[in-house]
Amino acid sequence: MYNLVYRSIAKTLNATQINEILNTSRDFNFKHDITGCLIYHDGMFIQYLEGEAEVVLTLFERIKVVNRHHEVKLLYEGNIYSREFDTWSMAFLSDEIPNEAFEYIKLMVGSSDEDEEMHVIPNPTTKKFWLAAKNLLNSLEQRA
Repeated sequence: MYNLVYRSIAKTLNATQINEILNTSRDFNFKHDITGCLIYHDGMFIQYLEGEAEVVLTLFERIKVVNRHHEVKLLYEGNIYSREFDTWSMAFLSDEIPNEAFEYIKLMVGSSDEDEEMHVIPNPTTKKFWLAAKNLLNSLEQRA
């Protein structure tokens, strides 16, 4: 099993466009046994993908050239023993389309005095994903 996490800067998207992205992604991911999570917040995407290495890497090459975002940066990639998001063909969290999961994630990665190292996370890619999510969500609060 293989996984990766990346971030990118989103072009201006409305709720309809985001839903189209999600529907297409979920369908593709289900057909290709890919699971993961996409966070869209404050004009940024952070995405975690997991599945067979060749399939995930091929998808990532496609993602890098899609015109809905730019400055795609791979944050981490690696092999894993088991999936982190095994029941999610593509979980989606956004402050622009409110949902309970997003509020839960905000609480989970909210700022604290704890060490930035998240010792309970079992693999480096997942750790990088949640740290990137924490930094993204905290950046908005710091500007307020």
